[in-house]
Amino acid sequence: MHYGLWTKFTTQAGEGQRLVDLLLEAATSLQDVSDCKQYIVSTTEQSDTVMVREIWTDQEAHAASLQLPATRQLIEQARPILLQVERVFEDRPLGGKGLV
Repeated sequence: MHYGLWTKFTTQAGEGQRLVDLLLEAATSLQDVSDCKQYIVSTTEQSDTVMVREIWTDQEAHAASLQLPATRQLIEQARPILLQVERVFEDRPLGGKGLV
């Protein structure tokens, strides 16, 4: 069974696009991580709010990804511009288009 995660990031005023760029870099860094099934970065009507949808093989794989050097570096770059990081919810994706 897969592990899914939706996270809402709120940045300081005017920093939304900078965070999008960092998160898209994170998505690129995960291209060869087979345990990462999906990492989608989305914007909202609020320019300083960014959403990330992740699907992993399991919760442990997600936790391990937070220790990867590229991930650690991107977290450090993002930290100064973040006001809030909210784990909206966790779920158990079962299947469908795009999830094998």
